[in-house]
Amino acid sequence: MPQETYSQDSLSEAFLLWIPEEGRSLAVGAQRRDLSLPHIPFPIHREDLVDEGPSDDAVGRGVYDYLRQFPDCPWKVDYAELLREAFPHYLADLGAQIVLLDSKEVDAPYVLRKITYMKIFSLLDPANGGLLQRLGMACYEVSHMFPELGRSRYHLLAALGYFQRSLKSLPGDLTSLNYLGQIDFILGDYPEAARHWTDVLSVMEEGTARDALRLKLNRIDAQKVPDHPLADDLEAIGEAMKLYGEGRIRDAKMILDGLEEEGAVAAEFPSPEFYYLLGMCRGKEGETGGAFEAFEKALEIDPEYEPALEGKNSILERGGI
Repeated sequence: MPQETYSQDSLSEAFLLWIPEEGRSLAVGAQRRDLSLPHIPFPIHREDLVDEGPSDDAVGRGVYDYLRQFPDCPWKVDYAELLREAFPHYLADLGAQIVLLDSKEVDAPYVLRKITYMKIFSLLDPANGGLLQRLGMACYEVSHMFPELGRSRYHLLAALGYFQRSLKSLPGDLTSLNYLGQIDFILGDYPEAARHWTDVLSVMEEGTARDALRLKLNRIDAQKVPDHPLADDLEAIGEAMKLYGEGRIRDAKMILDGLEEEGAVAAEFPSPEFYYLLGMCRGKEGETGGAFEAFEKALEIDPEYEPALEGKNSILERGGI
């Protein structure tokens, strides 16, 4: 009798969901002991699903590949526990890939992949404060990366949740408290940022880091802070990138010009990418002088930022972009 299968819109085209018959088990470990499968849908690669049902290896392969694509899917904990019980070599592979990704240059796709892999391990150890903190740090890091600015608030809120959970097993941890203060500041919750930073300041040793944090608290006390959440500005840059990619250069330039004039995001998060994009928009709109100025500002932040160097040289050599 064929096994029951069905597909969902959320599934990758590479998979079908397969529900095992009652009593279906896997032979696992060197002793080939039986491990009963719960009566839930399992993602199986389409080519691995035959009338008599998938092989044991096909079940593990499908779960592993699917969970790496959809770590927040329904039954995610069941899938992760199945890998631990029956296919530990897949978890070893994930751990090795995290180490490898840690050694690569910082790039948004690599950080996003690392987040996914760490989330799978977190399913198996949800109270691991150190792992939750690493997830929070990775989400915070990617929230500032130019390709992900359109989803900056999403990443910041994810980071917020991980740091809050990490404090349950790492109470008073200065790293988590400091990150929480920074996230609250970006989200515009200045009283909460001040609360977290005050806790950090109370136990920090004297030094430049403490002085810098004291300055942040002084700014909040004096109400010398942006009048809107900086997350709004980060997402606005993401929207400008999207418009630029669609060829709506003037609309993108209006957003970026407004952000430069306002000055908050450029002061808090100086970025050569911001000024490079502004320079490209201005250049394509015929504002050669403004484009040159933007490229110069990008190079003040990073003198070796190649795209801005190329943009500047293009103006010097050809009079335009």
